Amino acid sequence: MHFRITFATIALLGMCAAPSAFGQGTQASAQAVAPAGPKNGPSSIALVDVGYILKQHPTMNANMEAIKAEMTQAQEDIETRRKALLAETEMVGKNYNPDSPEFKQKQETLISQESKLRVDFMGKEKEFAEKQAGVIFSSYQSINQAISVVAKHYQYDLVLRYSREQNEMDPKKPQTVNFGIQRDVLFLNPQVDVTELVLNVLKSNVGASAPAATPTQQPLRSANGPGNTPLQRK
Repeated sequence: MHFRITFATIALLGMCAAPSAFGQGTQASAQAVAPAGPKNGPSSIALVDVGYILKQHPTMNANMEAIKAEMTQAQEDIETRRKALLAETEMVGKNYNPDSPEFKQKQETLISQESKLRVDFMGKEKEFAEKQAGVIFSSYQSINQAISVVAKHYQYDLVLRYSREQNEMDPKKPQTVNFGIQRDVLFLNPQVDVTELVLNVLKSNVGASAPAATPTQQPLRSANGPGNTPLQRK
């Protein structure tokens, strides 16, 4: 038996901080940065590699793994019940006369149990699909919130999604070529790629909503030094 719970939807959405944490995270990010400077060059457009952010997301992957563990346990429980029902069906077939009232009574009971097993199975599918959708939804919101912080700080008028992987075409790997020729961004100034800035803000938002740091936890800082903010320009 197989639950049709996959991670394909995540990749398609391109997006796990809870929505309740957004306010705290945004406030913390705003307080952490200096006043916004002028736009970087003549362009007011920025690009974000959402696929890369998904791979580095501070909470989404852990939440999806937790759902996967629950799903596996539920699948094992359903399979155990299925095997027990099959064994009981075989036992009834061997030990009861098909024409006897006892056989018919046992048969009705088994049919009822099988029906309930199917209903429970479909219920679990729906439950895990909704949990997965909830993680995707909150992750998408958290990423959008981080993008908004970066865009407002650097006064970008438009932020577009793109994929760095589309620039990594290899003739020996036809799938990368097919993917690459479909890219919308044909040229970009590396400075308009604000992916790392968005990821830093996302981590800061999650950190602001997390419990107080322990001695083993250090505040998130820019790789350029302890005095820099999450939104320091590359």
